[in-house]
Amino acid sequence: MSPPLRTGPSRLLAVRLSLMHGLNFLGVGFYLPFFPVWLGSKGLSDVDIGYVLAIPILVRVFVASSVTGLGDRLRPNILLALLNALAALLYFSLAPQAQLIPIAVLTALSAIALSGVVPLADVLTTAQVKAGALRDYGRVRLWGSVTFVLSNLAGGYLIAQYGAWLIPFVLAGSSSLAALAALQAPSPPGGVSPAVQHGGSPAGFRPAFWLAIGAAACVNATHAALYAFGSLHWRSLGFSGEAIGWLWAVGVLAEIAVFLVGGGIAARGLAGLRWIALAAVAAALRFGVMSADSGLALTFLLQLLHGATFGCAHLGSLAALSALAPESRRAAAQGRLVAAGALAMGLTTILSGYLYRLSGPGVFLAMVPVALLGLLLAALAIHRARGDTGYGGRI
Repeated sequence: MSPPLRTGPSRLLAVRLSLMHGLNFLGVGFYLPFFPVWLGSKGLSDVDIGYVLAIPILVRVFVASSVTGLGDRLRPNILLALLNALAALLYFSLAPQAQLIPIAVLTALSAIALSGVVPLADVLTTAQVKAGALRDYGRVRLWGSVTFVLSNLAGGYLIAQYGAWLIPFVLAGSSSLAALAALQAPSPPGGVSPAVQHGGSPAGFRPAFWLAIGAAACVNATHAALYAFGSLHWRSLGFSGEAIGWLWAVGVLAEIAVFLVGGGIAARGLAGLRWIALAAVAAALRFGVMSADSGLALTFLLQLLHGATFGCAHLGSLAALSALAPESRRAAAQGRLVAAGALAMGLTTILSGYLYRLSGPGVFLAMVPVALLGLLLAALAIHRARGDTGYGGRI
């Protein structure tokens, strides 16, 4: 049983962790919509922009696990601060560049640094939940979603007023603030894991862990067609630009609502596997219906399912990994989750490009079998975890 919480210290802990998550996602909210604008302002062709934007995905596949895994040997909050500070320096170096090669190299280096930021923040937060010092992961993590939306809005205003040249400086400033927030974040209870301190070989990952990773990656990958072609599809249906903007906003608001209401699942361990399964079912429904000519009202309802397809999957995977990963490798486990998700997302995005060209909205129907594969893997993870006496907790 978790130790009783004291309201004052718990609230202060939540504020410190909320600040960390909020500032981590501040830069993400500027980067995703506006970094391509900066690349275009430098004279890069559409093809070159595509290559540069693919770099962070490849980096997450190949290095996220190793970078995040350093958190099992170093203090995760110090490592998080160093990674954010490094990213800030690289963004400052990126600002004056105008040629493809230096832009690509600096983007790759900054992506390496940032590949560990979000998973390490989750490691720091879930460690406090698991120790009983924090009640609700979701109410802390939701501030990342809030600042993401706010930076979307602020970025549009800043570019309209001052131009795209400002973007690398905004990203550098955001990473600098995130570095300071990481320094004030609490270390995990107990510090560096005893297995690492005493030179013991770290425990391995069992089959239920890999099944859970695969299930979460599949559910995450179902969003590939939406992220790549959602706006184009909605425009083809005659939706206005304002309506499309609200459709994206509704999805994020649904995500925030799930974090607010259901964030306590992060403390329930293996019960998170059921949340991944729920997310898979919601994804099959969401994208199956989206493949039809749905009207604006139904599309808004489908966007509300983002709370389940992303929010429930994210919370469920963190809860499950906290129970399935060995204590000495919790940071490495988060890194593997990120790498597997990036690999699945990258492959599905490439496939979506071909399918959208061939069948238009049929690309969303192709996400249904991906969701059902995630459901199958989640069911297998539940079965293996139930039969393995090495895991505690109820499913």
